[in-house]
Amino acid sequence: MTRPRLTLIVNNDVSCADPIAGSAQTSWSNKFDPYALKVSAPDLWSLYFRARFNSPREVALFCDVSFQTALNWWGAVTAPANHIALLVMLTDPDAPAFFGAELDRAA
Repeated sequence: MTRPRLTLIVNNDVSCADPIAGSAQTSWSNKFDPYALKVSAPDLWSLYFRARFNSPREVALFCDVSFQTALNWWGAVTAPANHIALLVMLTDPDAPAFFGAELDRAA
């Protein structure tokens, strides 16, 4: 049995000197301050859970976490771990737009 291999595909039709090739690239550091995002994450998640669910109990049932954990998210004490973030992004098509709008509003 062979393992799948990563294949690099190079496009030689666009040169590096072409201004179009690099014009859309921008640095993430110019858009987000990682520390500010980390600090504001509990507030962002609290806003999201309050907009989507009626109570911390519903959050606990949906995310399969304890009521205390859901209460911490609801009250912006802590933010969910990455597997919960993935669950939300995969099950709620409106979640990325919600977080994008909240980040734009805060900026």
